[in-house]
Formats: sequence, structure tokens, C-alpha cells
Amino acid sequence: MTADPTPQLWHFRVSHYNEKVRWALDRKRWAHRRTALIPGFHMRRVRRLSGQEKTPVLRLGERVLHDSTDIIAELERIRPDPPLYPADPEERARALAIEDFFDEEVAPDVRTLFWSAYIDDSADATRLATDGFGLARRVSYRLAFPFMRPVFRKVLGLDVAGIERAAARLPGHLDRLEAELERSSAGFLVGGAFSVADLTAAAVMTAILRPPEFPYPLPDPWPPRLVELRDGIAERAGSRWVMETYARHRDPSAEVA
Repeated sequence: MTADPTPQLWHFRVSHYNEKVRWALDRKRWAHRRTALIPGFHMRRVRRLSGQEKTPVLRLGERVLHDSTDIIAELERIRPDPPLYPADPEERARALAIEDFFDEEVAPDVRTLFWSAYIDDSADATRLATDGFGLARRVSYRLAFPFMRPVFRKVLGLDVAGIERAAARLPGHLDRLEAELERSSAGFLVGGAFSVADLTAAAVMTAILRPPEFPYPLPDPWPPRLVELRDGIAERAGSRWVMETYARHRDPSAEVA
């Protein structure tokens, strides 16, 4: 009996890094299965699958891949159409540089700001992390979260200095996005077509801006702090671009049951 060749994705519903890979699979219309995991409860399973503790993790044939950038690179190598990497070498280098900037500089800051809205309230954090799961998991998480909170604070930089630093850097991140848009045409960050640069920048900013097309809406009500963060940047040109990019280019799900 042969193994199921359908790619299998283990992911967090709420994560922008995971959204990058979901979007890439959906963009390429690559049928795949998804298994949602609960942040904090995921580590043993992910470690057993991949030898490390971060999501997303993708099983592709006999290989198990992690890190959103590496996964997208492999998807692009195996199934280059429709392309996410520009054909022109200079444009490709620029697209990859934008991807790296949003992954390494912007994503940690917006993740810190996102979780800062949830970390102090066990009920809010439980509602977020266990959305879509059953009652037993919700109860277990609510009981465990006070013990996990210090780990979340350390890993995500959720001390006062870390949160203040992320908030101070956010306007500059939007400045960079808007500057890149001014260099380009037709609403794309690189060249005249959708690329990994657009996908990454838009996906990363969903930590605060949650377009209607994001496949896993946040449970209501949103914490007031997160609403304040969103409303504080909603009228920026870069934020409007994120919403428009999702409306125009967020592909339908290629997930199969």
C-alpha cells in the first residue's frame, strides 16, 4: 500500500507565517490536507514530525519541510506555475529581499503586538488559540495557560520593552512598504505581477490587519487593544494595499478533506 501523496500541512490558524504557506499552496492550486494545531500544545507533535518546534510544517512526498520561506522555495521549484518568483534575475532578487525583510524584521514585531493584546487575559488567549477545537481542548488550555504565559512572554518578546519597541517600529515598517509600492506599478511590489513579495508582505501584516478573505477569522470579540492597533494604522496607504491585495489576489482554498 503506497503512502498518500497529497501534501500534508500542520499549521496554526492564526499565524502569518502559516498563512504564507497556505496562500502559496492555494495560489498554485495544489490540493493538500491541513491539520490545525494549538499554540503551546503543539511542540511535542511538531518536534516528532520535524525535529524542531515551529510551524508551519509540510510533508511533501517523503520529505518534511519547515520554515515558510524554505517551503515556498520548494513549492516553486517543483510546481513553478503560476510563478511566485519573478523570471527577471534582478526582480527576483528584489522580491526575495522584500520577503526576507518582512519575515525577519516586520513579522516578529507585528506578532509581538498581536499577542500583547491577548497575553494578559487567559479567556481571550484561550478563545484565540482553541478556536475550532472542542470543549475538552478549550478547558485544558484555559487551565494550562497561566503556566504557559511566562514562556509566551519570553519567546514572543512580550515584556514592556519588547512591546514598546515593536510599537515604535511599526510606522517605519509601513513606511518601507509604501516606499516599495511607489517604486513599482500596477499595485505590485515587484514588476508587474503578483509575487512572493506581495504574498509575504500582505500575509505578515494580517497579524494586525485581518482582511475578510483571511481564511480563519479571529473569534469575536477582538480585544480592545487589537482593535486599537488595527484602527491606528487602517488608513495608511500600506494598510489599504494589504486589504486590496487580499480582495484581489487571495486565492480560494486548495485544502481537501
